[in-house]
Amino acid sequence: MPKEIYPSSYLCDCGYQSDFFENTVKEMKQASLRMTQRIGSDDGKHLIVFKGGEMTAIWCPKVGKEIPSNKKD
Repeated sequence: MPKEIYPSSYLCDCGYQSDFFENTVKEMKQASLRMTQRIGSDDGKHLIVFKGGEMTAIWCPKVGKEIPSNKKD
């Protein structure tokens, strides 16, 4: 299950870590309240999916699909 590493990093199940600026993540979370948002990582292959103000999944090229975060807070 993918993990959010506070404040602005995300870890995929395959072990790849995506790092972003805090303001970028804050803006994506805010925009995702209106509609689903995706941001690409620096490898150009992984996508972080935001919905409802939170990270909900990571698109992993090794798996070939979105891996849900299953976050139940």
